[in-house]
Amino acid sequence: MGGNDARRGRPARLSRELIVEAALEIVGREGGDALSMRRIADALGSAPMSLYRHVRDKDELLVLLLDRVVGGLARPVLPGEPRERLIALLTWQHDRLAERPWVVDVLARGDVMAPSVLWLLEEIYAAWRACGLPLERAVAANRIAWAFTLGDLAQRGRRHPRDREPYQVSVPAGADPAAYPHLAALGVYWRAPDRREHFADDLAALVDALTAGA
Repeated sequence: MGGNDARRGRPARLSRELIVEAALEIVGREGGDALSMRRIADALGSAPMSLYRHVRDKDELLVLLLDRVVGGLARPVLPGEPRERLIALLTWQHDRLAERPWVVDVLARGDVMAPSVLWLLEEIYAAWRACGLPLERAVAANRIAWAFTLGDLAQRGRRHPRDREPYQVSVPAGADPAAYPHLAALGVYWRAPDRREHFADDLAALVDALTAGA
């Protein structure tokens, strides 16, 4: 009888807070791919079905994780000039995501958004508008900027072999000048050690292109 009471009492020790904490430990240590309800249940010494008394499904759990992470971030001090304000917001977004690769994986794969990110979206759209874009163009511009940001973060998160040059370097860098003169002429660029460190300049160029004529 006492054992049954203990088993019935085990789920009561669970809480949404504990589940979120356990999930954050897993993704922080092993990445987003490692996250599953079973892994969380094992970490908490519980049965997977017990978790569903506190979170509806994995998507809701991801929303809770993102909300916790974004809600705990200090908001940036922003310049007043519209273009610089927009670039500061987009750079802050990029840099915070770069610090948490598992968040990039979640956002790139799923239909997940945390309520605590709404302030950032509002500020970004307001900055696009302040740069002269009507709301419809601001939506398109931000979609392009977001795809650019995700692409840069995906490249940064990619693991490259240590025993050879990545194919993305060796193939274009070794192109036949007679057949591919432009690629061959860029040989120094392909092998530049800081080739992936141009986000700030590229972002500024993108913002200028998207707001040209506004």
